[in-house]
Amino acid sequence: MVQVLIGLRRAIARHQVAGTHPVTLVLLLLLGVVTSAGTLAIGWVHYPHPATATDVIALTSALWIGGRLAQSAVSGEPILRPELFSLLPVSRRRLGWSLLAVGLLDPASVFLAVALAAVIPAGARLGAAATGVAVVAVLLAVVVTSILSTVVAGLLGPGSRRGHDAGTVVTAVLISLLAVAGTLLPALIAALRDQSAPWLSDVLRALPSGWGAVAVQAAGRGSLAGAVIPLAGLLLAGGVAALAWPAVLRRRMQGRQPQRRGPAARRPGRRLLGTTPAAAVAAKELRLWLRDPVRLTCLAIALVVGTAVGVLPRLTAGTGLLMPFGGAMTVVIAGACACNLYGNDGSSLFLTVLTPGSARADVRGRQLAWLIAVAPYAIVSTVILTAASGQSRYWPWALALIAALLGGGAGLAAWASARFVQPLDEAGNPTPAFSLQVHIALLVVAATALPPLAVLMAGGGWAAVPVGVVTGLVLGGWLGRRAQARLQGHQVAMLSTLAGAAA
Repeated sequence: MVQVLIGLRRAIARHQVAGTHPVTLVLLLLLGVVTSAGTLAIGWVHYPHPATATDVIALTSALWIGGRLAQSAVSGEPILRPELFSLLPVSRRRLGWSLLAVGLLDPASVFLAVALAAVIPAGARLGAAATGVAVVAVLLAVVVTSILSTVVAGLLGPGSRRGHDAGTVVTAVLISLLAVAGTLLPALIAALRDQSAPWLSDVLRALPSGWGAVAVQAAGRGSLAGAVIPLAGLLLAGGVAALAWPAVLRRRMQGRQPQRRGPAARRPGRRLLGTTPAAAVAAKELRLWLRDPVRLTCLAIALVVGTAVGVLPRLTAGTGLLMPFGGAMTVVIAGACACNLYGNDGSSLFLTVLTPGSARADVRGRQLAWLIAVAPYAIVSTVILTAASGQSRYWPWALALIAALLGGGAGLAAWASARFVQPLDEAGNPTPAFSLQVHIALLVVAATALPPLAVLMAGGGWAAVPVGVVTGLVLGGWLGRRAQARLQGHQVAMLSTLAGAAA
């Protein structure tokens, strides 16, 4: 059965790759090679304190393993989804063990193994015993991560009834923490090297992702128990996950249970946004921002990462220099993640196409909903973090940038969504092309703050604040009109693109 599943996975993957643009594939391959090879090179770095190498490798291992698990939680199993086998006369236990075996052959494990292998050169400096322990630790970590990825995909991935429970929020928070750690990786490594954040070292060593590095350090000291216990812990974690997988698979293949809604849930509430067409679109969009797992994950990432990037340097290095810009970073991330609203909605664009003259209300309603979801948090966090940072000279910077970015983000979210439509994949997950678009949009959204930034750099001070307000208003209005024109003139073509992807 494993051989049959491997052949099926290969055929489906070949079909999916054939529908992906070659440039996207090349960029993703280069990104994987560069990041994994760069992580491997960390193992050759010599640090003044022997324990620092263990901490740094534990940090990078946590990022790679956590990223793999987070990707599984967001997108699930993109090829061999369990629902495909729900009607087969095969026991769930046999199917579960077969899917676990197939998961071990995931090509993504190659990049993971290369990155985790950074512990091997670090162990080679400690002797032959530490080197052997490092090899075993890498193999165990890859196998355990593969098993956990399969379990997480079945437990939290799309189709697992997580769309209306806490799974989406938990996944979003975990991804946010990983994004923060990845963004501040040089600062975190510096804190570990200088031993200025002992709590960070303790956390990294306590996480299962750091047990391999801990075992290698113990083997270098000649401690047999210190080397065996962490490796046994990894083996135990993988065994427990494997034993739990059949039960998770049975729950996954039962499908979603219908939700019961009482009379109170059906009563119409007060329309706080008004009764105009744009208000109706905004109300619909706000519900999607709270209910759609993809949108809610993106929004949570923006809120957590923006704040954490500003606050974490204060906790690790004692500097509050980035705190005034936490709200601005939140807006940049939220604006970039919102640059594919029509692609996320899929063929529901059909309703807009059938409603003559609805382009303006649709675009303005989406802009209003994005501002309601992002602006209050961004403004309040900007004020609080700037006041708490002690950097009073940055008040004009914080206010000017947040004003420009809010308008620019609202405008770009609408325009890019109409101009560059990226359909979701068959499982309703973001595609690699969408991820690439988000990374490009991060730079473009940040560039909308260039006018007030130029005034600030020239020593304009508080004069940059009205410049930021005007910039935001102009960009929000102008890009919104461009989005309306694009939607009005190309809505049928957009619908054809989305419907073709769904077919």
